[in-house]
Amino acid sequence: DRASGKIVLTLPPPGADGVAARLLHVTALRTGLGSAPIGLDRAMNGATQVLVFRRIGNKVAVQFENPRFRATDAPPAEQAAVRDSFAVTTVWLGAIAKTNADGSLDVDISSFLTRDIMNIAGALQRGGAKGAKRVDDLSVADPASLKAFPDNIEIDAVQTYQSDEPGVEIENIAPDPRQISFTVHHSFIRLPDAGYQTRRFDPRAGGFASQVVDFAAPLGQDVVYDLANRFRLEKLDPAAARSGVRKPIIFYIDRSAPEPIRGALAEGVGWWAKAFEAAGYIDAFQVRILPEGVDPLDVRYNVVNWVNR
Repeated sequence: DRASGKIVLTLPPPGADGVAARLLHVTALRTGLGSAPIGLDRAMNGATQVLVFRRIGNKVAVQFENPRFRATDAPPAEQAAVRDSFAVTTVWLGAIAKTNADGSLDVDISSFLTRDIMNIAGALQRGGAKGAKRVDDLSVADPASLKAFPDNIEIDAVQTYQSDEPGVEIENIAPDPRQISFTVHHSFIRLPDAGYQTRRFDPRAGGFASQVVDFAAPLGQDVVYDLANRFRLEKLDPAAARSGVRKPIIFYIDRSAPEPIRGALAEGVGWWAKAFEAAGYIDAFQVRILPEGVDPLDVRYNVVNWVNR
């Protein structure tokens, strides 16, 4: 609602547990500080969380669940015991604006979007800005930024931080170092459908992993292990040694990178294609320049971002 500045979500009717929606939530900085020592770079990602909207009385809570602790494939009672043994985080409570005839809920999430969810204040304090804190009346969600797609919603919020002693680094950059603003980007993403196969992480692969504490592990096996963070790459013909794929991995090069750097980035990233070809995945890894008009923070795109400091 651009007239009022509200960002209103209509959530499905809550289930017996109060959960109206469960999805992935990712944050990133659309605008940065411009400081190498402090960080807070343009396009810097925050944490990825499993987020639930849960009705509690006449309010809706935003909670981050804790999937690190689990009981894989165990009976429901065992899974519930693990889930209830470890903390979740409630990050926001908002009043229900309207309960619709079908049981769905309208809720204004504007004040959730302006929370310091990326701990910008903490980064500024570590960088020398004494007592840095977010200023509520100089922080606002931007209705004009909202983009809604079938599998993701993208939206920005301006957040302003204040410090009476900002330190030399910020004084060297900001027009008024006592008050600096960031545009924080939020992505709300539909959970993936069934069929994804997890894979134990092998450190020789040179990738990244997420730790799992699995209380359903058989006796004598490790409760703690790492799962590989990977793309859902599937061959069209799983039995073939070499095959095309259902959905190739595409990386886009930030078009704001100047030439000849932009071309060199595309060439260098493109070397990965040889590894996929050698593993039997045909045209599975591709590199393109980000098309004009595409938002580099839209989670549908993998982007190699160019950052100035």
